[in-house]
Amino acid sequence: MKTISFNTTTAAARLSVIGYCLLFIGLPSSLKAQELQFSQSNQPVENTQNKVEGTVGLDLVSHYMWRGTDKGNLTILPYAQVSWQGAFLKLHGSTGISKDDAKEINISLGYKYKFNDFLTMNVGATDYWTSGKDFEGRNLYFEWDPVKNGHQLEANLGFDFGYFQLQGYTMVWGNDFKYETLEDVENRTNGKRAWSTFIELRVPFYLGGIDWDVCAGMTPFESAYIVTPLTSIGTISLVHKEPFYSDKTSFIMASIRATKRLEFGDVKVPIFAELHTNPYMKRANFLIGVSVQPF
Repeated sequence: MKTISFNTTTAAARLSVIGYCLLFIGLPSSLKAQELQFSQSNQPVENTQNKVEGTVGLDLVSHYMWRGTDKGNLTILPYAQVSWQGAFLKLHGSTGISKDDAKEINISLGYKYKFNDFLTMNVGATDYWTSGKDFEGRNLYFEWDPVKNGHQLEANLGFDFGYFQLQGYTMVWGNDFKYETLEDVENRTNGKRAWSTFIELRVPFYLGGIDWDVCAGMTPFESAYIVTPLTSIGTISLVHKEPFYSDKTSFIMASIRATKRLEFGDVKVPIFAELHTNPYMKRANFLIGVSVQPF
């Protein structure tokens, strides 16, 4: 199984909310024991791995959903990863079919340590960069001013307990601010660091010849946000707050994915369908996708 992360920043304050996340996920009690197997596929890299190993592939999804957020329609998600003795470097991103779709370039660096068959820990960091209209004139890739660019640096800490995973993520640098006024948004001034945090519980299992993945996610406090114009009354402008995750402690993601793995020679082609919901926003999307891993 894959690892789970919890943010190192203000960690003590966030531990109290993990139980809240656990309440929202479970498996049907009517399933017979012989019908269901908890999946331990995708085991972490063994720490005794003596050679560098690489992977290249892509996902093609009918709808791009990320932590309860709708990020576009038909999207290609390429990736490449190298690993050695538990350490890994991964390049991943996204590009939509429409020229107006935002594009992502993400770089992850991390380390996994397997204590035994029932406990693996991972630590890491990811630099997210997103293009698009929201950052016109302020979003050059090699612009390192955290106020002016589209980079977001996220730290993570996680644990894989063999049959379920617990992950935590927190933005620690970059474009992760709270802006109170339209003037602040326009000028990118007076922003307050938000430390936007996402906590995730994931349970994979095998049933009926299909790999299943059930996931629940929450944010323990108000995330980054901007304000946008709503309407004007005379000289008074009413604004609308648009949060990165949520404006309060919220359950922001619940999903279930079913995957059937096909193999054509050396090429692996998992086909999957997923119901992805955001209870906080009261929204849901059903998507299908295919993964291709030729190497």
